[in-house]
Amino acid sequence: MSDLEKRVNDYINNELLNFNNINTNPLEGDTLKEGILNRLFSRKWSRKAQFDAAKEYTENKVDTILNNDLEFLFCFCFGGYKHFWAPTYPEPDWAEIFTIKYLIEYVLPIAESQDKRTKIEFESEEVALTYMNNTPQEGMDKYNKAFKSLIDYINGKVNYPIDLSVVLARDFYDKDELLKKMYDYLPEVKARFDALPEEEKEIRLKRAETNIMWNGKEDLTNISEEERNKFTYESITLNESFLDIDYELRGKEYFEKDNLIPLLGSFGLGAGGEAWLHLASNSSSMVDFWAGMGILEVREDKIIQKTISKKQFDQIKEQLIKVNLSNDLVNISDNYSWIYVYEGKLPF
Repeated sequence: MSDLEKRVNDYINNELLNFNNINTNPLEGDTLKEGILNRLFSRKWSRKAQFDAAKEYTENKVDTILNNDLEFLFCFCFGGYKHFWAPTYPEPDWAEIFTIKYLIEYVLPIAESQDKRTKIEFESEEVALTYMNNTPQEGMDKYNKAFKSLIDYINGKVNYPIDLSVVLARDFYDKDELLKKMYDYLPEVKARFDALPEEEKEIRLKRAETNIMWNGKEDLTNISEEERNKFTYESITLNESFLDIDYELRGKEYFEKDNLIPLLGSFGLGAGGEAWLHLASNSSSMVDFWAGMGILEVREDKIIQKTISKKQFDQIKEQLIKVNLSNDLVNISDNYSWIYVYEGKLPF
C-alpha cells in the first residue's frame, strides 16, 4: 500500500466513517429559541443567506415545536437517484456520506438541547423521474435500496440523540393518481412557464436538459433538435407539475406536520424554493450529493471533502487518482471500495 493509499484509508476509516467524533459548540443565543434559529440560519451551513420567507416559515415551526414540547423532525428533500454522468451511477457514493455527516453536525447542538430525540429524515422524490428525464426506474431502485442500507448502517453507529431514516414520496399515494393529476394540470403549468421572461426560460431549459438521459429508458440519442427541444420543454414543465401536485396530495399529511422543518439543497437557492431553508452539501461544496460525486482533495497538510459536478469532473478527470479502500460499506455498494483523489489544490 502506497503512502497515499494509507493516508486516504486512515482518513476514511478513522475520520469520515467515525460518526461520533463531531466537535460542535453549544447553541449561541440569549434564549433557547434564539440559539436554535442562529444555528439554523448561519451562513456557515448554507454558504449563502437564507431567504426571508424561509426564515419566517422556520421560526414559526420552531415556535410550535418549543411551545408544544414536540420533537424536532428535519426533512431533507432530495432527488432519490444518482445522476447518470457520474462514474458511480446508479448507486450512492462518498458524496452521500459527506452530506449525511454534515447534517448530523448541523443539527447536533439542537438535538443536545432537547429532552426528546431529534430526527433527520431523507425524503426521496424519484417517483416520476422516469417520465420527466427518461431515467430507467431500475437504476433509481438500486439507488434507493443502497441509500436506505447506508442510512440504516450510519443510524446504528451514531451515539448522539439523533435518529436517521428514509421515506419515499411514492409511498404516500397511488402512482397512477399522481400521474393523472400531473398531466391534467400540465396545461396550466405550461402557460405559467410560457409567461416567464425569455432569459429565465432559457436558463431553466438548459438546466433541465442536463438532467435528461437521452440513452435511458428509451433511446432518444438520434432524435432531431426540434424533438429534443420539445422533450426538454415537456421535462421541465412536467417536473413543475409534479412539485405542485405532490404537495397537493401530501402537503398537509407530511410537509405541514407541526414538528417538521424542511431542508433543501441547491433548489432552495432558486425560484420555487424560497420558503424553505437551503444547505450546502458539505463544508466545501454546493453541488447536491445526488447530482454530483464525492472525491477527496489531498493536500500536504489536510484532506478536504469535495462533491463535484460533471463540469468540474471533466476539468480534472485526467489528474484524478483512483484509490482502493477497505471498509464495512463495501457490502452496501462497490462504490465504497474506492474513491477518486486529487493531490494538491483543486483549480475551483
